[in-house]
Amino acid sequence: MNLLAVEKPARYMGGEMGSIRTVDADVRVALAFPDVYEVGMSHLGLRILYHILNEAEGIAAERVFAPWPDMETEMLAARSPLATLETATPLAACDIVGFTLQYELSYTNILSMLRLSGIPLLASDREESYPLIIAGGPCAYNPEPLAPFFDAVLLGDGEEATLEIALAVREAKKNGENKARLLERLSQIEGVYIPSFFEPKYTSDGTLSEIAPLKSDYTSVRRRFLADLNSAPYPDSPVVPFMKTIHDRVAVEIARGCTRGCRFCQAGYVYRPLRERSPETILNVIEKSLKATGYDEISLLSLSTGDYSCITPLVTELMARYAEDRVAVSLPSLRVGSLSDELIDEIKKVRKTGFTLAPEAGSDRLRRVINKGICEADLVTGAAAIYHAGWRLIKLYFMIGLPGETADDIAQIAILARQVKDQAKGSGVSGDVNVAVSTFVPKAHTPFQWEPQISSQETTDLQYQLHCDLKKRKLKFKWQDAPLSFMEGVFARGDRRLAPVLIRAVELGCRFDGWREHFSLQRWQQAFVDCGVEPEWYLRRRASDEILPWDHLDCGVTKKFLLDEREKALAEAATKDCRDGSCSACGVCDFTVVTNRISPPAELPQRQNITAVESTAARMRLRFSKTGVMRYLSHLELITVFTRAVSRGDVPILFSLGFHPHPRFSFGTATSVGVESQAEYMDMIVAAGITAPEVQERLNAVLPEGLRILDSEEIDAKSPSISTLIDATRYRITLAGADPNELMKQCEQFLAQSTFVIRRTKKGQTQAVDLRGETVSLRADGHTIELVAKRGKPVEYARAITGIESLQGDDIQVQKLEVIFAPIPDQSAVFGSSTYW
Repeated sequence: MNLLAVEKPARYMGGEMGSIRTVDADVRVALAFPDVYEVGMSHLGLRILYHILNEAEGIAAERVFAPWPDMETEMLAARSPLATLETATPLAACDIVGFTLQYELSYTNILSMLRLSGIPLLASDREESYPLIIAGGPCAYNPEPLAPFFDAVLLGDGEEATLEIALAVREAKKNGENKARLLERLSQIEGVYIPSFFEPKYTSDGTLSEIAPLKSDYTSVRRRFLADLNSAPYPDSPVVPFMKTIHDRVAVEIARGCTRGCRFCQAGYVYRPLRERSPETILNVIEKSLKATGYDEISLLSLSTGDYSCITPLVTELMARYAEDRVAVSLPSLRVGSLSDELIDEIKKVRKTGFTLAPEAGSDRLRRVINKGICEADLVTGAAAIYHAGWRLIKLYFMIGLPGETADDIAQIAILARQVKDQAKGSGVSGDVNVAVSTFVPKAHTPFQWEPQISSQETTDLQYQLHCDLKKRKLKFKWQDAPLSFMEGVFARGDRRLAPVLIRAVELGCRFDGWREHFSLQRWQQAFVDCGVEPEWYLRRRASDEILPWDHLDCGVTKKFLLDEREKALAEAATKDCRDGSCSACGVCDFTVVTNRISPPAELPQRQNITAVESTAARMRLRFSKTGVMRYLSHLELITVFTRAVSRGDVPILFSLGFHPHPRFSFGTATSVGVESQAEYMDMIVAAGITAPEVQERLNAVLPEGLRILDSEEIDAKSPSISTLIDATRYRITLAGADPNELMKQCEQFLAQSTFVIRRTKKGQTQAVDLRGETVSLRADGHTIELVAKRGKPVEYARAITGIESLQGDDIQVQKLEVIFAPIPDQSAVFGSSTYW
């Protein structure tokens, strides 16, 4: 597959630092994320499972992501099946393909990935030779729209169960068991749902009459619980992408579960009980992860990071350890009620971008309905403290369409947002407020699972009202498009009758529906019509005694508790946080194995900081090769790789001054993407005391395959930059289908010309380049051109010499063999005693 034909080759290269390639394995698992690489590589669950499975003997876990439309086009044209990044194994040749169900609008990508793999979509159509197709993740709590496509679905925590599934498949392979026997074996694993073991039946009005179990001893499936998060395995050497991802940092899950009980929040119910990692464990993971990755930011993750029992001492210790190392700490989910002055004082030491708060509703009354647990006064006081600490931007998140919402609740959103902005005045700063509003989508296993979702027209009307209200108050407004919320709502509470709609939508070209530029409401409407399905029916109110599509799936929280919470919502009554011991009787805990596990306050281990000693700088000049898939790295991605490598290799790099310091290194002229090179150059400024061979050795120990430091030398700190010294470059250009005699003749004709001027246009500017005048030497050798030139791109020379204007970078093979340096006055050479290296 030619990666030069796609927008971002790094999505498909593989070979990243930290990736694990196992050639021989008893069981090969493809961890499939149904979105683009930079989204999937930011997903913590995928990192955890990749680590756990690859630690097990005989099991190889590999990654695969949804190819962007440009790559899908290339794959179809080349008839190349979707394959894993690590070993390029086609998905159809794996033993298990496990999809992450993260978001309803990624469902078409799942089917698209199966199609690109040559795997039949329906489980009932797959023969014994095909891999086991499984899924897990948040949307697994109502997988029914996807049920016909999956052999098995995992409900709940995956750390233990995923390994048990892989071991069961290995045992089944060893015993020569068929698919039917394997499914029986998997059904014995706690948390594993086999959709084919249940048959939904419907009444004449379209509602479910029953979800009939086909096995007498398998009538419902209870989710899997990980009892102790603190002792669970966690990756401290994750894969480090070449390209920028959505969350480009060390991410550590400090707690799982939430006890706040917000009635709209599915995660708050399906991830119960609350389990915290100890501060000691967190600090240890962070220490190892920073060393292994070279990242310069730490993110502390949980549903409500500010509620972590040891959050203030933990952040204090992290700041003490890493502030001098220029490592930032981010806390992405903070509640207003958890913002102590001490915590704000610590957080303000990091780089300040925006501070996010989620009131969810505009009025105190509606926040009581949803059991948010904060009032207007809390929010205003918290905003004042945030502005006073130095932030200039506060982001506020609200929802529209919540149960019991009135026009006054909507009007209060703009009023409250303006009150927050006004707090900046008292702190002597000019504060900004960004207001983001999403449409409430009722989710399974929540007290609001019976409630209706507002229509697309109602959503649009409310958004327009908010746009006007916020504009009058000079506040910025962002919203989610109504059709996207509509589609999310349909599938969030859908049933198996939506599976044909998904198949038809994919046939019509639906992909990446969560991306605004790719979503097509028209195609979806056509799919619904073609399948005779009215999507609005799925947004309706459900009767409290109605059989719901997910009633045979048990998340641990009882239906009685959810109904009681629904009644309390109507009465605007609160349910207290159970972390203080006041049990709300939700049904999750058995108070022995499954129970809240909260880290007690403890004296945190302090790292012995090495006092920074001011040292003189040394300048190192390095020559390195870029071969294999590494030739597809862009210049910015190459900078990212070396930024990570100097940290991973413990190279004492010096940093620039300023608010956003950067490593002090510079590269020679950027080589075009797709060109292999034996002559890439860079200078780096390091602390004196380390030798050039030591720098070379440390970098080579951590750089990925295809990047290698070939030579190193310490040079005078005042030497000219590399780019000013380059006189010419020697290339070898291979044209596989060229006639050798004709190519020789074409080179002679090119050299016979006095000039050959081309014009480039970039950003509206036209530049003339005389390729003949820039040519130092040129000759043909078989199918190759040996070229030495001062300026100009190899593909431009190939077009000029052959006369084929349509030649592209993927039509030729280019090797950069040598850089020729101009002599330097008063110095014998740039490197050693020669102008060549």
